[in-house]
Amino acid sequence: MTNPHWTIKCNLIVDMKGPKLLPKKITSQMNKRETTKYEKLVEQWIKTGEDMVKAQADSVEYGRKLDKMEKPTAAQKKKDLTLIDKGFKAEEKAFKKADEYDAYKKKMEEKYT
Repeated sequence: MTNPHWTIKCNLIVDMKGPKLLPKKITSQMNKRETTKYEKLVEQWIKTGEDMVKAQADSVEYGRKLDKMEKPTAAQKKKDLTLIDKGFKAEEKAFKKADEYDAYKKKMEEKYT
């Protein structure tokens, strides 16, 4: 049983609000292909961040539900581990997209400044 003072609410998980966008003077100089890729990366960055937060919140919520049980079954423990793995995979994917966005942003800043 957990101490009630240690309980942390699910909605306190840090979420990825979105990337810091390129300045208008750089985006106005970009060609159509670069702009399309840039917009696609921004959308993917936001979507993977939201997916990560949802997966981690589901994992935490189910884990707390199991903590309250006296004897969780093997299937419940396996589901908990699966949700934890899903959360970590979503986090890894979100961080990869964020790194990909940052690399492209840096490339465009170097090219147009």
